[in-house]
Amino acid sequence: MVCQSLMELKIVLRSVLVACKNALTIDELWKRTIYVFGGPHQIQLKLFGYETPYDLLKNITDVVQLQDPEDTNSIVNLISSELSKHMELLVTTNIIRPPKSKICQNDLLVPYRTQCAFIRIFHELYPEGLSISDFESDVLCIPIFQSYIDCVDILLFNLDHLFIRKGQEMVCLQPKLVNKLNEIIEIDDKYTAMDICNIDEYSLENKYDDQQISNGLEYPLFNILEDSIKSNIEQLLNEVPGWISDRQMCNLYIDKFGSAFTHYRRWGFSRVSQMFSKLPELCCVHFSTNEVEIISSINHTCDVYKNANVSEEANKSGSFSINAKQKYNNEPNEDYGVLKQFLRNDPYLITSLNDCFLEQEIQHFELKINDSLNVNVCAVNTNIIPTIICQSLDQYHEFQKLLVDMKNFYFLHEQEFLFDSTITMIKHTYAYFFDDCWFRGFVTDINLSVIQMINIDNGSMHTIPFDDIRLLHIQFTHLPAQSLTCNLHGIGSMDEDELLKIKDKKCLIYVVSIDQQNKSASVKIKCIDSVSDKYLNDEWIESGIAEPDSDED
Repeated sequence: MVCQSLMELKIVLRSVLVACKNALTIDELWKRTIYVFGGPHQIQLKLFGYETPYDLLKNITDVVQLQDPEDTNSIVNLISSELSKHMELLVTTNIIRPPKSKICQNDLLVPYRTQCAFIRIFHELYPEGLSISDFESDVLCIPIFQSYIDCVDILLFNLDHLFIRKGQEMVCLQPKLVNKLNEIIEIDDKYTAMDICNIDEYSLENKYDDQQISNGLEYPLFNILEDSIKSNIEQLLNEVPGWISDRQMCNLYIDKFGSAFTHYRRWGFSRVSQMFSKLPELCCVHFSTNEVEIISSINHTCDVYKNANVSEEANKSGSFSINAKQKYNNEPNEDYGVLKQFLRNDPYLITSLNDCFLEQEIQHFELKINDSLNVNVCAVNTNIIPTIICQSLDQYHEFQKLLVDMKNFYFLHEQEFLFDSTITMIKHTYAYFFDDCWFRGFVTDINLSVIQMINIDNGSMHTIPFDDIRLLHIQFTHLPAQSLTCNLHGIGSMDEDELLKIKDKKCLIYVVSIDQQNKSASVKIKCIDSVSDKYLNDEWIESGIAEPDSDED
């Protein structure tokens, strides 16, 4: 419905504030208000003499008062009125939530693979260093570094283990690091500076390419980590005979060495166990539903073949699904999952953790070799091999109902699923708000004040602010993830413009093989409305549009 008058808008604003249990910011209040009217286009603020929601709320002092009139996203407090006093008595008064964390020098976490990219660029192109101004213009313009272009000083402060400043004008790699790099013997498939420059935004956010890029960029952490840190870790682990939980490691380190173990964040890891998993020379890390545990390599020999038979049987059966992780619990009295460890004392979270989805991924729909299914082609990519992202159409009506239910649910309960954004975990699934709707998404990266998300139901990639992410209610996890990454069977390369012609089209795919490790399938494809019996794979190769795969028999 169209907002007809300023009086009508004031009534809706008052109603939304009265109905909410907690205090709302300007952005949160406005989202709910435009939802009531049916979208932002239904409210023409300029007709009432205002440019922005902030301008409006700052001036309607008979309805609301801004807690901080200078803050464009201030907390909004309701002005009591005889019209709504009977309702105000039934709800909690506005609660001023804890202040949101601001980015400071200690908050900038530069992912490990990005740090390795910096090292490779400098070691290959700038062994003598370069000026700060050239660093900004020649290095930070590369796509993988562009998110740091506005915070050079903070970036260099947080990467002082990699870089050393010569005065105020020059920056170069630390001499000790250079010595370590000169001792490393690398294999041929590691990325060069030219490869790093050619990594585009799609590849950075694409789940399929993510592991390949990390493998190409990363050095073995053991080879470049400071010797003093390696020595301390080794000494601490060797003194503890059994498994050490992830949450205990920092406390043990402080007790033994008298200083906080912040090295994991300095090297670009959001958790201790993520860093330790990169140090197989020193320890073994066990990831399970209930705990993450670490043990010295000397005290424990990892049985890397213990699940080989299970994986082999899965490959033989030709089935493809994401299985729940096996339980492993040495402390049966504490049934806290990994994410629960961080959320149980969260000052923002209102709802019970039992209502929240805390696993990494929602199960995908089962796919088997020789299956045929109807899909919508949502995205294409030819950067490495021709790849398409498909959305299943077989559960279309169930998926549409899910979207409607999520929108209605989070309109009423959004604040109950708010959590401390500093503990947002990469490679976990959340609910997120985008374009006036709520979706299920998988976090691929966190840069400064934004989160990179992949929609698990259509493969689209979004960059959202921390304010627009919430924990996912378990009722929205029953429908399997609807997107699927597919390689085009028999095709080694093809022109992207030709592949783009099938984007947003309804197609039939035939599953030829399944890649269990990358959770993708090799398929043949044809448009549903095509009168030809031939698959497009064959037509493209016969017409010369595509080059056949050299490995194909």
